Amino acid sequence: MIRKFMMIHLLVMVMLAGLPTGALAEYPDKPIVIIVHAKPGGAIDLTARMIAKVARNYTKTPIVIENRFGGSGAVAMRAVLGKDPDGYHLLAFPATFISTVKVTRSKITMDDYRFLACMVEAPEALITNRHSDVVTVEDIVRDAKAKNGRQIWVGPGVGSLDHLMAVKTWAKLGITATWLPYDGGGEAVAALMGGHGTVYVGNPEDVRGRPDLHIAAVSAKERLMRFPDSPTLLESGCDLPNEIMWRGFAVHKNTPDEISNWLTDLLHKVSTDAEWVEFVTFNSAKNVFYERDEFTALVNRDSQESIKYLKMANIIAGEPDQQAKQKRMLGWILVPLVFAGLFLVIKFGRKNLTGQTSIAAFTLALALLFLFYAFSFPPPGNDQKVGAASIPIIWALVLITFSLMQIISGIKNPESNFRGKIRLVLVIIVLMTLFVALMPTAGFFPSMLILLIGGVYAMGYRRHITVGLLSAGMLTFCYFVFIKTLGLPLPMGNFFG
Repeated sequence: MIRKFMMIHLLVMVMLAGLPTGALAEYPDKPIVIIVHAKPGGAIDLTARMIAKVARNYTKTPIVIENRFGGSGAVAMRAVLGKDPDGYHLLAFPATFISTVKVTRSKITMDDYRFLACMVEAPEALITNRHSDVVTVEDIVRDAKAKNGRQIWVGPGVGSLDHLMAVKTWAKLGITATWLPYDGGGEAVAALMGGHGTVYVGNPEDVRGRPDLHIAAVSAKERLMRFPDSPTLLESGCDLPNEIMWRGFAVHKNTPDEISNWLTDLLHKVSTDAEWVEFVTFNSAKNVFYERDEFTALVNRDSQESIKYLKMANIIAGEPDQQAKQKRMLGWILVPLVFAGLFLVIKFGRKNLTGQTSIAAFTLALALLFLFYAFSFPPPGNDQKVGAASIPIIWALVLITFSLMQIISGIKNPESNFRGKIRLVLVIIVLMTLFVALMPTAGFFPSMLILLIGGVYAMGYRRHITVGLLSAGMLTFCYFVFIKTLGLPLPMGNFFG
């Protein structure tokens, strides 16, 4: 019986070995999903949908679009990495993802992806409201110099490709302005049309169907065929002849070669299709096809260049200079001086050292160290109302004030130093430590919620509804002040993009 089963098994193996490769499970045998980081209707979304439509001419496999917006693209980027590397999930990959990785400081890197093909190059453009007093580049320069840094430029996100384009333009034109970020290009365009901004940084296709908008200048070597009256930036005295928003597609880095090659071949067929070429041309973009090696080189080049301008805009910090190192060293020197000063006050005042004063002194020393480190952070740029150090300095000043009050109270009234007060200080220190430790993974808002609720309950407040409303109000205040008004890129954590 055993020999019989062995013979059958051997015959089956021989038959399978004789079948052509892929006869058992030929790729693709189910729909392919393109994950897009933008809401429906955005440029990258329309690009992906056109890919899916034209691809029907070359494969029977359905291609569907899945919009996973959030975190300036980080949500979509993680979504692809969270799937099996089997070629059934592509990432629509625009150039702005480079800034997303740099600004959010997430664990995502460009090495996590295999770049299949770059298919579109859309020139960057300065767009104005033709009904305003600022329409041309000359108007922009005149108005910017008159406003001395208060001219408003709008666009999507902080540190986005459009933001970096604005920074480059200011440097080339010798002007300063303020960048006002919005959640998406549509909101930024609406702000420009509503008179809440002077210049919008985007692509020529953004003016389609919007007769109130005007392309002041475009970053191209020649004028666009569809916009012959709009000069190039070179013609306008701005040496930025080839700033582009490229768009391509990528998969998980572990996707097998044969599957990646199949996808690349499909994209190449689409790139030569007449309907695709007409779509790209109609949007005043350039139809290109850069395969894996060339596309990867393009990504790496732009990644290095983005660091320069992100530092120029004080969005990411460079290496600390000598003055910054001196400030940090001074912070370390102040730590032992705090304890030495407290010891002298206790000794000559003939007071007893209490737990309250000891803990408060420790908190004061840490707050001073925190403060001097924050002073070494980059100052606000011309396009920012606040800088990287703003929130750390606020927290440090609050801690210093709180610590000094506790030290003075402990020295003046050592007899009233009950155990409960020491416990309260310890709880606050633990909550602050937890706040800092959780922020990289949980993000600012969940960490802040724990700090708020924990601190209120630690002080003995037990009206739960009031605590909830107070915490919700504080978080709402932080959102509108720090994100919507000041445009600070608060950490959202690994769980929330």
